[in-house]
Amino acid sequence: MQADSSSPQEAQILAAIIDVLHALKARTGERENPATVFLLRHLRGTTPMRISDLAEASRLDISTVSRHVKALTEAGHVARVEDPVDRRACLVGITDAGVDLYDRAMSVRAEALSAAVADWPGADRTHLLDLVRRLATSLTHPAETRSTA
Repeated sequence: MQADSSSPQEAQILAAIIDVLHALKARTGERENPATVFLLRHLRGTTPMRISDLAEASRLDISTVSRHVKALTEAGHVARVEDPVDRRACLVGITDAGVDLYDRAMSVRAEALSAAVADWPGADRTHLLDLVRRLATSLTHPAETRSTA
């Protein structure tokens, strides 16, 4: 087991992020499984892909992605198509209904977030965006942020 190298400040940041996500869910009355929107985000604007590629892109276990893709397919948000390169395999792609669901979910969240920061000065909103993007980059590409810091 590794020693915990996080500080109380990192724990507070993580707790604040969880609080933000929970508050957004409560404010929007979100009914979709968060994994639904998360996976649709990875399929939105891309060509159909193998489930293994979707699992890798989303950094989820393939069995988890397979289970969610099955539910998304049954709901009509994702369609399976034959892989033209390997006819034994199939690809999954977002359907028009999936695009609509994703766009609605993001719009509702954006409206809730907009209302929450409506009285913030523009500079504060810009600073928040910069910090959140920087954090996302640090988490997804740690070497890039270390070399530019």
